[in-house]
Amino acid sequence: MNGAWVTFKKELFAYLVSPVSWLIAVLFYLMRGYELSRLVAHFADNRLDQELLPTLSYGLTSTFLMVMLVPGILTMRCFAEERRTGSIETLLTAPVRDVDVVLGKWGAAAVFYGLLWLPSVLVLHVLEYGWFLDADLAFGPVFAAYLGMFLLAGLLLAFGCFASSLTDNVLLAALLTIIFCFGLLRLPNLVAGSVDVAGNYYLRELLDKLDVMRNFAEWFARGLIDTSQVVFYLGGIGFFLFLTGISLQSRRIA
Repeated sequence: MNGAWVTFKKELFAYLVSPVSWLIAVLFYLMRGYELSRLVAHFADNRLDQELLPTLSYGLTSTFLMVMLVPGILTMRCFAEERRTGSIETLLTAPVRDVDVVLGKWGAAAVFYGLLWLPSVLVLHVLEYGWFLDADLAFGPVFAAYLGMFLLAGLLLAFGCFASSLTDNVLLAALLTIIFCFGLLRLPNLVAGSVDVAGNYYLRELLDKLDVMRNFAEWFARGLIDTSQVVFYLGGIGFFLFLTGISLQSRRIA
């Protein structure tokens, strides 16, 4: 696992010094700050139950964009850039296992994605003070919601690594991941609404697990952790990381 740790540190440092990564953070919090200010004003004007604020904050447009666009942007260079520059050959001939490279690159992307979200927890804490809501928010549901968000992001980032390993075009890798993210967020609900799945148990269960937006809203955003969903996400992460390793191995053999 030493190879995975070395790769992880190298990739995480690359994210931390990349201007694109911090541009994402600035744009995200500018948009999220504006949306939260309007949401807090709405709660204050209508005297709504303040415990619902964290749950409603997960449905903001900034959350959707963060989930749909950012995984592709973070992972597009993982392998595609190295294939384009030819440094992939050096990587494949180094005394490092493919699994260590894959885990290190995915882990760095996942940790940096988590760092991008971390200040949003502090923002919710700031909203508890008197000049905003003057109320204590329950952070148990917040933990469950962020767990669900990170599991979903881990799955999307794993697919992003796989997409990046298939091409030497970073834009194509990003586009493939964005299309996958959009499909996972939208298609299950559209298919369930247009196809009669009542008589097909397996199709119904598959669409139920793939409908990540509904499952997030009904479970994680309400502070409930569905273990079957956790297993689904972890299985999806392992599946796409496995495919990434196979992709690298096939290039090593070739």
